[in-house]
Order: sequence, then C-alpha cells, then structure tokens
Amino acid sequence: MLAKPVSSQTNVLIINDSSYMSTLLKDLISSETIRVYDTAKDGQDALRKIGIQKPDVILLDLEMPRMDGLTFIEEMVKRGTLIPTILVSNFSQEGAKIVLDALENGAIDFVPIAQVSPESISQLKETLISKINTASHCDPYKLVIEKINSLKPKRKPPVSSQAATVVVTIASSTGGPNIVQSILAGLPANIKAGILVVQHMPKGFTSKFAERLNETSEITVREAQDGDLITEGVALVAPGDLHMEIDSQLRVRLVNGPKRFGVRPAANVTMISAAECFGSSTIGVTLTGMGHDGAFGMKTIKRRGGKTIAQDEQSSVVFGMAKAACELNAVDSLLPPEKIPQAILAEVEKLVTK
Repeated sequence: MLAKPVSSQTNVLIINDSSYMSTLLKDLISSETIRVYDTAKDGQDALRKIGIQKPDVILLDLEMPRMDGLTFIEEMVKRGTLIPTILVSNFSQEGAKIVLDALENGAIDFVPIAQVSPESISQLKETLISKINTASHCDPYKLVIEKINSLKPKRKPPVSSQAATVVVTIASSTGGPNIVQSILAGLPANIKAGILVVQHMPKGFTSKFAERLNETSEITVREAQDGDLITEGVALVAPGDLHMEIDSQLRVRLVNGPKRFGVRPAANVTMISAAECFGSSTIGVTLTGMGHDGAFGMKTIKRRGGKTIAQDEQSSVVFGMAKAACELNAVDSLLPPEKIPQAILAEVEKLVTK
C-alpha cells in the first residue's frame, strides 16, 4: 500500500450505535489533519456508506444491533476491502478473546474505552489521534499479523475440580421474570450445569427475585456474590447495578463497569466472559425483553462452538432482545417458554456425555 501524503487530510468513518459516543469521538479527533466525514449506526449502515465513499481509517465499536463489529469486518474482507480499522470498545485488551477475533479477522489496532472522565479524556484523545495517524499510513495486512503476535493469550491457572464443566446463561428483561421462573422450575436439581441469570432489574430487587426463584425451583437459586464458584445445580442471579463476569477460575466477579446498551447488569458481559471460559460447553438463552442486550453475547457463544436458544415472538411480551440475536444469526433454536427447559437439558446431556 502506498503511504498517504503527509499533508493530506485523513478521512475517518466512525461506526457506533451510540450517538453520544460518535459525537464524543468526532469532537476528540477532528483537526486540520483528521476529518470525520461521516458516522454509521451499525455495520449495515457502514457498508452502505463505504460503498459511496471509502474512508482512510475506521473507528469501530464491537457491540451493535443488526450487524456487530465482527460481522462488519468479515463482510468488508469478503468484498475484497481491508480498510485500516481501529476497535474502540469497552472490552479489555487482555481479558477479551473477542478482541483477538477482531484482530485476526482484519482490525489493526484496539483502543479500550472505560468510563470516560475529565481525567482520562486528554489521554484518550492523544491515543486515538496517534493510532489514526499510524493507521492512515500503514499496510493493514502487515499490522494485523503484528497485533496478533503481540496479543497472544496468557496461560491461565488450573480451574478447581469442583467447578461445573457446562454453563447455561440466561438473558431476560421486560416480561421476563415469570418466564425465568417457569424455565428454572422446569430444570431438575441434578442438572449437570451451572446457571447464570441476568434479569434487567434495579439494585435491591434482584435478591428478592432470587429468593422467589429458589422457592419455586428444584435447583438452588441465589443472588450472586463476588467470588462464587459456578457449580452444578446452582443458579446465580446477577445483582442489580453490577455486571457479572466469569474469571479463569470459573468464579463470579461483580464489576461496576460502564453500562452496555444502557443496562447494568448486561447479559452481553456475562455471556461473553462465560463463553471465553467454558468455550463450546456454553449454552446461551435469550428471553423476552426490549433492546439488544444478549445478542452479541449469543453470537460470541456460537463462535466458541456453544449452543443458543431464544424465546419465540408469539410468546414474548417484547420481541426485542431475541429478535436482535436472530438478526445477528446467533440463534440455533427459537422456542416457546414451555419447550426451553427440555431443550436446555438436551444440550447439557450432549455436552456431558461427549
């Protein structure tokens, strides 16, 4: 690739479903040498705009409705175009294999964004501008290889022998509490899997919700605590206002991180970290609810070889989260609630006997 003349302006396309983040990024990087010529709300919108005008550099979010960042990169490569692409995401560089997926597929660099504060904004601006300037004069194919080699995963410590070997992750929002209750009530006490439940619910409500679920279920159900080991026959409910992550020891980590798609706890956080730890022994379930949370998590589970189930439109109070997962081609089975417990058990049985 020929280097761009130093004096020319770098045209940047920002792809992010958050208008706030798009505006913030545009304000941070716009200068005499960098011009944000357009923004796109998701991968589909971006592909259309790239067809009209090709940017020099792309700033790309990973979690987006309709078409996520990974799928966008894959589609761009399929079309024979590899535009220098920098991920700008909430995922941590060391902790998320999904970042490696994106780098292996064609992204050239990564800028983690935590909670934006006055203290961090100047550093973020400096980092973004530096990486954009580098990307605009690079051979993207060469940089991809360099980044993959620099981000090889660290060796993880051994997992406790008492931990579950299969995990079921359940995402639910509007209209979901009764559905979650009916599903957990349909699972036997001796199920050979740990269960993680993310119900969009405010702080202070999830403990009572877990108590109610425990009363109506054969399995043990309780609100998750930091450090809980994921064990067979136990369902852990994410506390309100905290993300529930899984670490390499298959223990719960409760994190007060940025909201995802406006929610905390977010099912995406739990599903992605579970898939990274359990791999193909992960089962994702997305139920009724408004918004897009869980869709990217379900896709990550499928990418790791796991199985995914979603509640069908006819039985959903709001066919939003499950629909978003379907739009990402992240659903193996679309079922009414009464058939979901048996589908979960069938998948668990396959995993423990393989």
